[in-house]
Amino acid sequence: MIVMHSIVLHGKGSSPSKVEWLSVPLKRFGTVEVPNFDYDVEQGLEIVLKTDFQLIAGHSRGGTVALLAGARRGVPVIAVSAPTDRLLQLEHLSKFPEDSEQGKLYRYLSSFPREKLLETSPIAHASSLRNILLIHGEGDDVVPIIHSERLCDKVREAGNSCEIVKLNMRHSPPKHLYGEIENVIVNWVNSLCKKGVLSCST
Repeated sequence: MIVMHSIVLHGKGSSPSKVEWLSVPLKRFGTVEVPNFDYDVEQGLEIVLKTDFQLIAGHSRGGTVALLAGARRGVPVIAVSAPTDRLLQLEHLSKFPEDSEQGKLYRYLSSFPREKLLETSPIAHASSLRNILLIHGEGDDVVPIIHSERLCDKVREAGNSCEIVKLNMRHSPPKHLYGEIENVIVNWVNSLCKKGVLSCST
């Protein structure tokens, strides 16, 4: 049997150790690679697409890259708290004080041309996303939950599969939700294994 290989991408200013809640559940099904990933979306996508993987997952900006890579490769994607429309995200971040975390992200995003932000928005590639799991906090004030809701609607409109799980959290999962997130991920991957979408070793 082919062992499933997954890639897990952390967000901006994060690290592999901070997304173990996302990588550990996937280790039940095969090998998992969690690289240090301090790249912009476009550069990160180029790097990821040079590797082989059967599933890709990511948190925050890592989720954006994961969705773009999944659209390009046609593989399943798990994205947590991910900006799916970077122009919508720019508008959201513009409302915060300059010295806030959101204000700093606004300055960063606004350094890119609008057409580049549109091109690197997963929602622009929704019809190429086939099997995706979106996890988002209802209280996320960094990336509003509407990002996941709108993308899921678009994926379903294209006739593909999207599952969205809304949790009582902000942008990053608190420890008391790790078990619930693990169950969601394991059940979702198991369903894809049973359908033959993935080859899994458990």
